[in-house]
Amino acid sequence: MQRNEQLRRLRSERNWRQQDLADHLGVTVVTVQRWERGSQQPSTYYRLKLSTLFGKSVQELGLEEDFPVAESITAATEQAGSAFSEETALWTIPYARNPHFTGRDDLLQQLEHLFFSEQSGKPMGIRQAALTQTQAIKGLGGIGKTQIALEYAYRASLQGRYHDILWISAGSSETLLTSFVELARLLPALVPPEETNQHTIITTILRWLEQRELPWLLVVDNADDLDLVQPYLPRLGNGHILLTTRAHAVGVLASSIEVDTMGVMEGTHLLLRRAHHSFSTSSPNEIDEAINVVIALAQFPLAIDQAGAYIEETGCSLHEYLRIHQQHRTELLARRGKQITPYPDSVATTWSLSFMQVQRINPAAAELLQLCAFLAPDHIPEELLTEGAPYWPPLLQKAIADRFTFNQMLETLLGFSLIKRLSEERMLSIHRLVQAVQMDRMEAETQRFWGEQVVRAMHSLFPANTKDVATWPTCLRYLEQVEACDTLIQHHQFLLPEAAELLDRTGSYFLEHAMYTQAKSLYLHALGIREQYFGPEHPQTATSLNHLAILYRGNGNYIEAEPFYVRALHIREQHLGPHHLDTAASLHHLANLYESQRDYARAEPFYLRALHIREQHLGPHHLDTAATLHHLAILYQDQGKYEQAEPLFQRALHICEQLDPHHPRTSSTLSYLGGLYQEQGRYAEAESFYRRGFEIVEQHFGSSHFYTAMSLYNLALLYTDQGRYQEGETLCQRALAIYEQHLGPLHSHTGDPLACLALLSLKLGKDTQAEAFVLRALHIHEEHLGAFHPYVSLDLVILAMLYREQGKYAEAEPLFQRALAINEQVFISTHPQVAQALHEFALLRQVQGHNDEACSLYKRALAARSHTLGGAHSRTIETRQQLIELLHHMGCTQEAVQLEEAQPGSPDLPRERTFTSRREGSTEQSTVVSATPACPQCQQTTGVLKRGKNRSGSQRLYCQTCQLYFTPAPSIRQADQARKAEAMALAEQGMSYRRIASLMGVHHQTVSAWISTPITAEAE
Repeated sequence: MQRNEQLRRLRSERNWRQQDLADHLGVTVVTVQRWERGSQQPSTYYRLKLSTLFGKSVQELGLEEDFPVAESITAATEQAGSAFSEETALWTIPYARNPHFTGRDDLLQQLEHLFFSEQSGKPMGIRQAALTQTQAIKGLGGIGKTQIALEYAYRASLQGRYHDILWISAGSSETLLTSFVELARLLPALVPPEETNQHTIITTILRWLEQRELPWLLVVDNADDLDLVQPYLPRLGNGHILLTTRAHAVGVLASSIEVDTMGVMEGTHLLLRRAHHSFSTSSPNEIDEAINVVIALAQFPLAIDQAGAYIEETGCSLHEYLRIHQQHRTELLARRGKQITPYPDSVATTWSLSFMQVQRINPAAAELLQLCAFLAPDHIPEELLTEGAPYWPPLLQKAIADRFTFNQMLETLLGFSLIKRLSEERMLSIHRLVQAVQMDRMEAETQRFWGEQVVRAMHSLFPANTKDVATWPTCLRYLEQVEACDTLIQHHQFLLPEAAELLDRTGSYFLEHAMYTQAKSLYLHALGIREQYFGPEHPQTATSLNHLAILYRGNGNYIEAEPFYVRALHIREQHLGPHHLDTAASLHHLANLYESQRDYARAEPFYLRALHIREQHLGPHHLDTAATLHHLAILYQDQGKYEQAEPLFQRALHICEQLDPHHPRTSSTLSYLGGLYQEQGRYAEAESFYRRGFEIVEQHFGSSHFYTAMSLYNLALLYTDQGRYQEGETLCQRALAIYEQHLGPLHSHTGDPLACLALLSLKLGKDTQAEAFVLRALHIHEEHLGAFHPYVSLDLVILAMLYREQGKYAEAEPLFQRALAINEQVFISTHPQVAQALHEFALLRQVQGHNDEACSLYKRALAARSHTLGGAHSRTIETRQQLIELLHHMGCTQEAVQLEEAQPGSPDLPRERTFTSRREGSTEQSTVVSATPACPQCQQTTGVLKRGKNRSGSQRLYCQTCQLYFTPAPSIRQADQARKAEAMALAEQGMSYRRIASLMGVHHQTVSAWISTPITAEAE
């Protein structure tokens, strides 16, 4: 393989064109072509770039051995000279190239793009220089502006972009004049050596640059005072001017590029290179340690360079440096390495000089900078500075009071790039190391003063009522600042009531957003302060105890929550009295805990006491009264006491809607009322309420919030009951993903959508998936809620149903028995969950051939469902039909006929009855109406006339006595016909009888009989 064929091959392996490689390196395509042909060798810089880009050594790239940078510059200059002229090129760069320069490729490429127009075909890859352009590199002192300008100059020289490259130091008027005098000495033909008039020297050189045809680059370093620099800049000419400045506003003088801190990996490469370590040979642990150092130094280039110099000169390890930095940050930031560099000042020295200048120019700005040192650096709301003014020193208060002087302060700080300002967001930002150096210059007493004032100011600004949705944008805007306050409170050990209140409010905001980990940390800290400041039995301490208990309960940690609730209630009853509103709050929350534990007997009296106090003090239409009504309704709903629950829910909903129909509290009541209607089989109403609740939470919290996931889960449960399994599965999967993201995969609440998905998977025939889901749910619920919780019972029933479907009867039986045992401990005998377990267990006994036991279980389930859900509920009809079929099968025809004739929910009313006569070779059904349904108002059958059918196709009747139209309840036989139609549709899809039986909750022999018997319409 000929020389440089390796380079061509490596490029081709990456599917790069020559232009692509040129773009990666910042050269022209002609240069790449010459490298690959072997007619030109890349310079030292580009050999290193190529080696890094391809991960190959110089030899593997087919390139010659290294040669000194100076030689490469000379060679490039000589080659470029033929393209320009025979005239000697000027080079006045005062510094050697930095061998440790790392990264910043994006900024260098941006400079090149801004300076040069895209032209190709020029000799030696030279692009046509545009007429005089000025670019400014701006940023904080030590950010790397000079190093970027230096690297740009060296790269431009290597690439032959300019004939002359000149450097002017503009730190002061003296250094500016000195730089021009030094430049004049290099141009004796232009400026006679005997010329001493500085104005004449400067004017002559500027005129020479403006008239010079050959391209030139003028670097003006440290041009912080732009008014000083501007007269020394050429206005015309075939050249480029590159300024480095700390000034934020460069006006019309130049376009600007702001230099920010380095990327983490960029900074890591710089640290290792400066410490004379090799990134490629460093162990993963060493690289991790280097990353930690870079992060500790806030990715600031000068600080990273100082750290590398210290590590090199002392021989300490990266880990040791990090430990020393934590203990001696001030000394390390003030220490500069022994190696001579273009930038001899340390971070501390650099900024101390800036701080002194700020103090001289605008003392109020110096105080503002001190204040910013104690705030979260990235997003400082301007209103925190202005509205918190009463807590600042008098000089700063006065400057902030007027918008003009406020802007003057910011202008002073921006002039040194000590802060940044985001005008549209009305935010400021400050670099972390600027904060660190500021703090290190202060006495401990001064630091404590500023820290305490910041905490007091934030307490005055952070909203007190975090339950009010309208306050959430303000809370969010201040969150970072509260976290900074938390650090200050801990560092200075502030025992301030305002500190505890601030932490408590912020914890409540996090709790409203289901961010339990963040809320817990702040609540515990607030509790610690209040216990020390007020004492363990003070009502303020009780507030913290109550909030922590709410947190634990919301997180499913009921055992941890109870002692906090009980302790808070005891304190409030003792110090505030049994009828105080805070006592009512404790009663309400403790009842809520007992309700969650299904300890209804203990929960109800607490709710009733809380409701009485709130109605007495707040009135019947207050939101807190609505909250207690809402939870009392849930208590009754959980016990199957729907007639007591519904009016309470409706009262609570009415109160919420009157105050704000779109408030999240309104959505909660809508969702629970939807759940009540779902349990009653009123699916259309349930879906309407669920969807209204979902729309509210999605609007307030977004599509990926925990509360939104709860609404999705509720809808998924409804669709499961309606047989809309695919829709339910989609919603439940979305809910589960959000639960896992916000709460974690093992949280008690995460078990709920898992159980729902298990049931949906079972209904959809995904047995393996169903088992995995339900086992996860069972483990989570047992772990967090205990072995005798109703949710555990539900999981057991789903798992037992799965095993029953799979024919694993021996495994299913103990699960059903265990579920029934839990239900008997927790619920009254007529609860819907009890009835469901009885019904499913009866199916198992039926398929096992234990018909007597199955019959007994069906009867118990039927009694429970009739009592709680009513005779016309689909689940009641389902159990009744199963029992009728079993009785027929057992030969108990008379009992079966009595059940068939009984009106659902009203056994005294006769029903339509179907008689079946079998003839040889055919099955024929005829329907006889044995009696006319009674009017629901007068309960009479006399005068009831048929008047066609309503829109849904149901029989429509008219009572002449009451002048009332009504539709009779569907008969069991009508329901049976619908179930037959559903079974036949599933069979046509290729589903087995056993699978259909499992989905519909019947025996597979029943399915066989349905499908073999034609569906006939009932006579009217």
